Amino acid sequence: RCHGPDQNARRAELRLDLESATKADRGGYFVIDLDNPSKSELWARITATDEEERMPPLSSGKSLSETEIRTLVGWIESGAKWEGHWAYVPPVKHPAPEVQSPRWRHNPVDRFIGARLEQEGLPHSAPADRRALIRRVFLDLVGLPPSSEEVERFVHDRDHFAFERVVDRLLASPHFGERMAVYWLDLVRYADTVGYHGDQPYSVWPYRDYVIGAFNRNMPFDQFTREQLAGDLLDNPTREQRVASGYNRLHMITAEGGAQEKEYLAKYAADRVRTTSSVWLGSTMGCAECHDHKFDPFTAKDFYSFAAFFADLKEKGFYGGSRWEPQMPLPSADQERQMADLEERIASLEADLSTSTELLVNARLAWEDQIRKQDQNGQLVWEPVAPSQVRSLEGASLRALADRSVLAAGKNPESDTYEVVLAASRRRVTAIRLEALTHPSLDGGSLSRGGGNFVLTDFKVEKMGKEGRKLVPIFRAEADFSQGGFDISKAIDADEKSGWAVDGGKKKENRKAVFTFSHPVLLEEGEALKVTLAHRSARKQHSIGRFRLSVISLERPGLQEIGLPAEVYRVAWTAWEDRRPDEQLLLTNYYRQRSPLLDESRSLLAAARLNRDRLEREIPTTLVSQSVEPRLMRVLPRGNWMDDSGEVARPRFPAFLAGGLSAQEPLSRLHLAEWITSKNNPLTARAFVNRLWKLYFGNGLSKVLDDLGSQGEWPTHPELLDWLAVEFMESGWDIKHMARLLATSQTYRQSAVASAWLKERDPFNRLYARQSAYRLDAEVVRDVALSVSGLRVDRLGGPSVKPYQPAGYYAQLNFPKREYQADSGDNQYRRGLYTHWQRTFLHPSMKAFDAPSREECTAERTRSNTPLQSLALLNDPSYVEAARAFAERIASRQGEAEAKIRWAFREAVCRRPSASEVKILAKLFAESRSRFAVDEEAARRLTAVGQTSANPNLSPGELAAWTMVGRAILNLHETITRY
Repeated sequence: RCHGPDQNARRAELRLDLESATKADRGGYFVIDLDNPSKSELWARITATDEEERMPPLSSGKSLSETEIRTLVGWIESGAKWEGHWAYVPPVKHPAPEVQSPRWRHNPVDRFIGARLEQEGLPHSAPADRRALIRRVFLDLVGLPPSSEEVERFVHDRDHFAFERVVDRLLASPHFGERMAVYWLDLVRYADTVGYHGDQPYSVWPYRDYVIGAFNRNMPFDQFTREQLAGDLLDNPTREQRVASGYNRLHMITAEGGAQEKEYLAKYAADRVRTTSSVWLGSTMGCAECHDHKFDPFTAKDFYSFAAFFADLKEKGFYGGSRWEPQMPLPSADQERQMADLEERIASLEADLSTSTELLVNARLAWEDQIRKQDQNGQLVWEPVAPSQVRSLEGASLRALADRSVLAAGKNPESDTYEVVLAASRRRVTAIRLEALTHPSLDGGSLSRGGGNFVLTDFKVEKMGKEGRKLVPIFRAEADFSQGGFDISKAIDADEKSGWAVDGGKKKENRKAVFTFSHPVLLEEGEALKVTLAHRSARKQHSIGRFRLSVISLERPGLQEIGLPAEVYRVAWTAWEDRRPDEQLLLTNYYRQRSPLLDESRSLLAAARLNRDRLEREIPTTLVSQSVEPRLMRVLPRGNWMDDSGEVARPRFPAFLAGGLSAQEPLSRLHLAEWITSKNNPLTARAFVNRLWKLYFGNGLSKVLDDLGSQGEWPTHPELLDWLAVEFMESGWDIKHMARLLATSQTYRQSAVASAWLKERDPFNRLYARQSAYRLDAEVVRDVALSVSGLRVDRLGGPSVKPYQPAGYYAQLNFPKREYQADSGDNQYRRGLYTHWQRTFLHPSMKAFDAPSREECTAERTRSNTPLQSLALLNDPSYVEAARAFAERIASRQGEAEAKIRWAFREAVCRRPSASEVKILAKLFAESRSRFAVDEEAARRLTAVGQTSANPNLSPGELAAWTMVGRAILNLHETITRY
């Protein structure tokens, strides 16, 4: 702390982390004097008896033991051979040591572990029971328990390589990718929502499916790295590689109205540095955001130079309107075919509408003549609808004004819906005109009762005829103003989440829109048009305030107060020979959009476009990276995003790790990915194999998984960690090879049962004289219950799903307000991996079992043991339903109750129960059956939980009693523990 990288805390301008500084002449003395070691200042200070001279000083609260002092003195005497921090030195593949036990000589992992145990005088533990072993390897490699058939097959297979065959089969299983993805998604902070403020959903689940597929295909880790960091920069990137580039978009993003663009761009950049350095380098580079790292050689310039690699990403700091571009559509083969057919259909109809014919020309000339005559007769006027024909479906107070407009008064609701009946018999109606009008009562000129915008989310026209109600297709919508991102076309797209918005609060102007039908509607006597205007939103400051509707007929064609657009009106009165070509084209196009001769083609085109828009909404999308001109990055003094005084930071690898590679200019994300997985980088392979070791043994060889730096932990077996890192690189970054190497070792196969003596000697199992026992991850706890119950649905990939969740849990979610809707059908029984990940309101059952929010990179989950977990297993509808489905399996077995209990116990934990365990469960069953025999209604309530129907062939009391047994078994510590 006093003599390290942190220049602000450094004393006496001395660095003890640099060899050159410790051995340099400091004006007549040396910290370490190689010629006269006993004269070294370090020697003198650590052995001093005077408190003023002794180091470390008394005020530091730290001291050296006699053993530590002797070690340092001996090191100085021997020449003070210098080594850099272990993690920053390239790994070396040390020869695997010899061991005495023949059984531990075949796998290099065992030789390193065995040699250390022999050195410590510790014996290996006995091999695990075969039932425990197969359950362990299933949970570790695929995150699922083995079936009873798989257990029995392995137990009775005495072939020497039986276990290796199980491992190989599991590595080839599609569930291997699912299991590995759980851990990877924690690292890259994958979620289904943006995290900040409203925590709105975004679509990025195809990235999750990419990760699963990559692990299943055993994609080399260096390729896996390139595709995530720079998939969009590869030559002719595939769709999958572009999906992989979504990694760069997984950070939290905001749509909060008050957000500062520059501030959040700085937040996103810092997040990427923290995450990428943690995921791949196992380093806390985030500590250098405001100043040089206090304990490791990363500088603030390294931090911002690292951030500069990502400066080319197309992004915004503030994402207004919940649009998270850039996104990429991912249509299925069938959707691609449908889209191609629709595009071809639309192109053909557009060609029909743009083709000139003699009939069209003559009709247009007649129309022009009609316009001139009508204008001369004063007929180019609007026909407003009487306010008495307007009614509010939401109960708003309506006020009719003299100009035939309608003013909606009263409290601003979450939705406004109005029906307008247009009794226009014996008319050919071609369009409806809507005016959004200001009024002094609407918050000083605003167009809404709540001080916000006039928002129209749905505009629908129906003909009320002799044959009943019929929808009138709208060909086009035009407006003289639309607020950015909320075009008038959004009001007719059948999507209640989008619409036409007018910023009346700022502009305080009247606005007009016209909705033109695909073909004129002829109204006979007694027929009418019904227009529905709707505003639906959770934002109460938006609504429909004052409006006026008018009818447009073929006899009175026009779009403005005077009847026609000014330019069309002018050209229509211009003599043919005096018109310019562009003016002639303007009039021709205007007429074609309205000519009754093209009614059918327009109607067909409108329908085709509507189908295309509907299909586009159905096609899933995912966030992807898109490279643009890089924005300027600077070192931010003290991390202050408002301070532009720092030097310009260009893409550059951390100086102390670069090895001269940063000389190449300009550097891109692709260069970064290649450097990360180059053999010159000592961190990446170590970080990955250390975490893989943790997955299979409970702890990393270096325990602090996100910090291999000086504040982390020196590995318990440094030579083994280096050997594994080099083996990983030499194997071609082969993940399954490394997983097989670890899982087939004798170290892995040891029993997790430890003697009291061994627990006292090595309480945290850092020497691996036994296996570890620990509670399963949240997703796997769910998967075990679904598997044992028989409810689990094994469909790979797809959109995230929503299991049962307590009502009102989302009550505090705003912008917009949301009500959780649990999925039905198969989606309810998907694996925990696919659960919808709401960052600020994580699914409570997942949260109870320590799943992270994924707001930040998580290298290691905490593991707690709380009553809340037991309550979740007993009361969460997912687990109650699983217990009932499990009960149906139990009850369907042949034999007495105790035989059924033995079978159920083996299904859940893969071992035979003891006599006392059977006795306890049998007593529970008997007592439950007696209780439910006299309270059948309670039995029905218990067995009705969930979406699946209870077996009608079982009496409610019997089924409820077995459900109680199932709940107890699923709630066992052993059921949710890997051992």
